[in-house]
Amino acid sequence: MRALLVAVNSSYVHTNPAVRSLSAASAVPFMEFNINQDSHDILRSILSYQAEIVAFSCYIWNIGHVLRIAEDLKKSRPGVIVIMGGPEASFCAEDMLESRYADYVVCGEAEESLKELLGGIERGNAGNIRGVLYREAGQLAGNGEYRLVNNMQLLPGPFSAGDRYDGNKIYYYESSRGCPFSCAYCMSGSLGGTVREKPLDQVKREINEFVERDVKLVKFTDRTFNANRARAREIVRFVLKKTGNTCFHFEVALDLMDEEMLSLLRCAPEGKIQLEAGVQTTNTRTLEAVMRRMDLEKLKRNARAILEQGNIHLHLDLIAGLPYEGLNSFRTSFNDIYELYPDALQLGFLKLLPGTGLRRKAEKYGIIYRSYAPYEVIRTNDISAEELLFLKGVEGLLNRYYNTGRARHGLDYLTKNQILEPFELYERLYAFCEQEDYASRPLSAKNQFVALIEYAKKYLTATVQEAFFAALRKDYDQTKIKGQIPEELSKII
Repeated sequence: MRALLVAVNSSYVHTNPAVRSLSAASAVPFMEFNINQDSHDILRSILSYQAEIVAFSCYIWNIGHVLRIAEDLKKSRPGVIVIMGGPEASFCAEDMLESRYADYVVCGEAEESLKELLGGIERGNAGNIRGVLYREAGQLAGNGEYRLVNNMQLLPGPFSAGDRYDGNKIYYYESSRGCPFSCAYCMSGSLGGTVREKPLDQVKREINEFVERDVKLVKFTDRTFNANRARAREIVRFVLKKTGNTCFHFEVALDLMDEEMLSLLRCAPEGKIQLEAGVQTTNTRTLEAVMRRMDLEKLKRNARAILEQGNIHLHLDLIAGLPYEGLNSFRTSFNDIYELYPDALQLGFLKLLPGTGLRRKAEKYGIIYRSYAPYEVIRTNDISAEELLFLKGVEGLLNRYYNTGRARHGLDYLTKNQILEPFELYERLYAFCEQEDYASRPLSAKNQFVALIEYAKKYLTATVQEAFFAALRKDYDQTKIKGQIPEELSKII
């Protein structure tokens, strides 16, 4: 039977590692789309392949699109068999099957079970496959076990047959699956520390596949890349010596880094390695509640050591809406991490993912969350809906000014000279932008600077304004905005 794998990514630049692995394991071709594409165009492409079986890869960012496409597909071609898999399907299998637009749900890692299911459908006997649920005579049937691939050597390489390389896209790679930690907000934490690693020789061969295709950026999807410190060091050594112009992104636990790893990182050419670390909070009671073990002081020391070297892009994450973290506590967490001055600081919001420990304990912490993906927090016992929406505004300004680097000299002048604490700066700036209607509408690059200038004129002293405008002029020049320079900055020589 003619089968097709379908991925709907969160943006054009992303690629889907799951369908590539499944395609290589099962010899089934795939099509890749993104959530910004017109659903009619996606449906037209799927129908044009004339598949008898269509399998969708489901995540929190695409599930609404996937369900609508599956409905349209079933109504367009009623005889087609629809299979759902991926994280969003694995923990919501019964609901998926209730929709009547899914015939089978594959639970867990699907390289083995999907191949078995396709063979079973071909033979007319798709029952009794581990990790596969379906409906029979209106009743739930099959085996809903969350299936894992234990022999990582059996997993295919990062590219499937016929995969066309696109130099504008980000490619993802997994050298391991699972996580040794049990963070209550993370789906990996609900699987009991089942870490499985590919052999190092295999990892090196597969990294070379990216290098040979001249892939610009490879993001490792390993949940904690450096949990196995010796293994992580060996991969970094290989990356530094053997991988040409390809850049590699790793998600790490900064407090697990030892001096040997830091020494390796000091030797990295600028732009070769990117690191991302989820700090989430600096509230120790909160960390305990979400079962996150972390040495905050060591994390800060290692972050400073990496940033001082200046050759590695460091991205740090915070999560708003965690247990026991009210607005004042979050203010402290924000200041603690902002004052490390990472290259990027992501302010995220708690999502109660299906299958996670925190979702099971939501009532205990008074966590009220959206019933639909991505299941984001609305309020908790510790923080109100209004306060979380205010933090959404702070997030917007953080992304607009800090994470783009657009006003870093100006912002750094205010915070590093202790004129304003970091959170206070964004708190006041957001209140001003709300008042002047700068917060919720798109602004040109020039008008983003105009907003900062007007804020400074209203709230900063004359002496501080002068120094702030001098710093902001550097930012303005680096942004290379065409046209007349704002008057307050044009005076700066």
